[in-house]
Amino acid sequence: MSFKGKQSRFKTLTEDTLNYYKRIKEVLQDDNSIDVQVIDNIFSQLTQEAVAVCKHPETSAIIELLINHASCANVASLLQIFATDWDAVCNDSSASHVVQKCVLVSPKLFAEQVSQFDIDNCSEDSSEDQLILKILSLCEHILNNLEKCLTHTHMSHIVRSMLQILGGTFVDEKILKSKGSRNYSKKNEPDRKQKDIHFQDFDVPAAFRKQLKFVYKTIFRLENFGVYITESNANPILQTLLLVLNKANAELCQKAINKVIKRSRIKDDVEQVNLPPVAADSIGSFLVEQIIGLCSEELFRKLFERLFHNRLLQFATHAAANYVLQTFIRKCRDKDIFKSVVDELNNCISAVLDARNYGVLVAMVETAEKLTCKQDSILQMLMTGLQCWEPEERRTSCVALLAAFTTHDNFHSGSHDETSARPAIRKVNYHGSLLLQHLVNFRDVKMLETGFLDLQPGEVSMLACDPCGSHVMEAAFRSAAIREKTKEGLVSKMAGSWVQLACHKNGSHTLEFSGRMFP
Repeated sequence: MSFKGKQSRFKTLTEDTLNYYKRIKEVLQDDNSIDVQVIDNIFSQLTQEAVAVCKHPETSAIIELLINHASCANVASLLQIFATDWDAVCNDSSASHVVQKCVLVSPKLFAEQVSQFDIDNCSEDSSEDQLILKILSLCEHILNNLEKCLTHTHMSHIVRSMLQILGGTFVDEKILKSKGSRNYSKKNEPDRKQKDIHFQDFDVPAAFRKQLKFVYKTIFRLENFGVYITESNANPILQTLLLVLNKANAELCQKAINKVIKRSRIKDDVEQVNLPPVAADSIGSFLVEQIIGLCSEELFRKLFERLFHNRLLQFATHAAANYVLQTFIRKCRDKDIFKSVVDELNNCISAVLDARNYGVLVAMVETAEKLTCKQDSILQMLMTGLQCWEPEERRTSCVALLAAFTTHDNFHSGSHDETSARPAIRKVNYHGSLLLQHLVNFRDVKMLETGFLDLQPGEVSMLACDPCGSHVMEAAFRSAAIREKTKEGLVSKMAGSWVQLACHKNGSHTLEFSGRMFP
């Protein structure tokens, strides 16, 4: 839909009004410390046309920027106008973002006064009290329209924000909404927008605790609760509720988890179904992952016995459920359970590789490193899968095959004579890199040391310059298990490529790090 086509959904602003807010945007971008009186004047003007301005896609974004500089009284006055018709703003694609921003910045404006808030003794002269009352008014609107709010594209974001405020904790970055949000190996820095809305945990007043509990009870009373588990807007709300309860009321969180398990039939022992539908669902699986991460040790064991045991192959090879298994393995702290997982998957390595769900293998290696458990079995399993365990002479190429993350036969597919020199590694595989970064910290790394020393000088230089390989080199140098002699051998293999490495973005980093290790 064109911009002109969208204009029918909101009141058209005059050219003068648009230009006025565009000038405000320029001021906000040029000057981070704007005079308080200037901000007050802008909000005074805004209150006269708040709904129309916030419904306009261009000016609503400017108001979001403005809120970062607003006082408690400013935000309270804006919400006062919205409160006359919450539906009008909360259901709008542009204005809903402004409402959400107001909710998320409120903890920074409450200061410490929020913990002393008493709903029966509010002061009309206190901007903090008035802001809290507006937040509670919005919460009441959500409760009165909960079923609609759970599935509404714009309103659902406000519900998630409200839950975090009621619980006094920010959990938004932990919500799983896509494959990208499952980025276990890399912790990305929050962007500017995320920093603007992030708030520190705070003590909530009794009124907030009461409303949070009421939201919890209302959600679980819904007749069609099971439908919301696999609904794209409602699922993140349920995740948020569990995460908030985990910090605000751990006992209530465990009750909520048990209710979700019961209502979603996660543990139903149905022989005809290999995987519970919710765990195999591309959306429902997100909630199952959160449950695994938040459940008690006792429930964790029950989930293994009822949900995973004797179904690991189905989980490991399923497009969505394999992520549930990855989370289960990563969260496992019981060595007996982990041993059972490894033993069950030990003969399934080929199926996992064929399914290309390599994250399951990375999760196993990570947990084996943390628990110092089943390390030899996992290394043998990986090498068997890559066809370099037998015959024994193939084991020297284990690092090369792991780095390329391919089987021995594929690696040598271009060679007519297997006895000739093996092909060189051309590129390091992402998952192969992750595996090696953890494997070098296993207790017994003799086979890996042999594999590193079997690399040609050109391959070592390639590893040092490769975006994924450079992390392998750094992990090898950091490893307390790898002997100094092996590390010196790697440095000597780079000796003929100092200039090439020094001029390369990743290579120079590897060179600098190795220089600190061996000055």
